[in-house]
Amino acid sequence: MVYGLIFEGHKSLSAQDQRSGILQFARLHEIPVDKFISFNSNPNILLFQSGDTVVCYAWSCLCQKMSFLRAFIMHLVRNGVNLYSVTSEYHIDSTMDMNALGYAIAAYEDIRFNFWSNKTAESATKRAFSGRRIGDRNKTHILDGREKAVWDMYNNGFSMYAIAKKMKVSAPTIKRFLSSQN
Repeated sequence: MVYGLIFEGHKSLSAQDQRSGILQFARLHEIPVDKFISFNSNPNILLFQSGDTVVCYAWSCLCQKMSFLRAFIMHLVRNGVNLYSVTSEYHIDSTMDMNALGYAIAAYEDIRFNFWSNKTAESATKRAFSGRRIGDRNKTHILDGREKAVWDMYNNGFSMYAIAKKMKVSAPTIKRFLSSQN
C-alpha cells in the first residue's frame, strides 16, 4: 500500500501544496498513491506494514517534533517500509543498510551535542576572563549615557513602552530604571 503523508501543521507548506507535490511525484515515478493520511502532530507509526511505501513532501513534513523523526525513520526501516521525500533526491528503502542509517543519525546527534557543549564551555571561558562568575548579572548598563533623555521623555508624558521603543530596549528595562531612580 502506498501512503501519502500530509502534515497539516507545517509552518510554511499548506496541506494542498503537499498533496499536489506528492501526486506529481507519484505520477512521475509511476507510484499510485492508495491513501492520503493527514495529521497535525505525529503520525501513528504502527499503521505502516512491511512492504508499504510512504511518500512525504519533505523530511520536515514527517512529524511535528524532530525528536520523533529519528524513531519514526528507524521504525520504518526496521519494518521494511519504503520512504520517499518529494523535495529530496534521496529515499530510504529496503536497499539501505539499517546499521549505516543508525550510525549516521547517531553521528549527527553526537555532532549536535558536542557543538552545544563546546559553545557553552566557550561562553563560560569568556565569562571567566571578563571577571563575571556563573550566575552573576551582567554589570553593563544599557541606558548608560542616556538617562537624561529617558527622564525628559518620561516627564513630557511619554509612556514606558514609547520610551522603550525609542531607546530600543525592553519596557521592563525602562520600568526598572525609573523605579530605581525614584
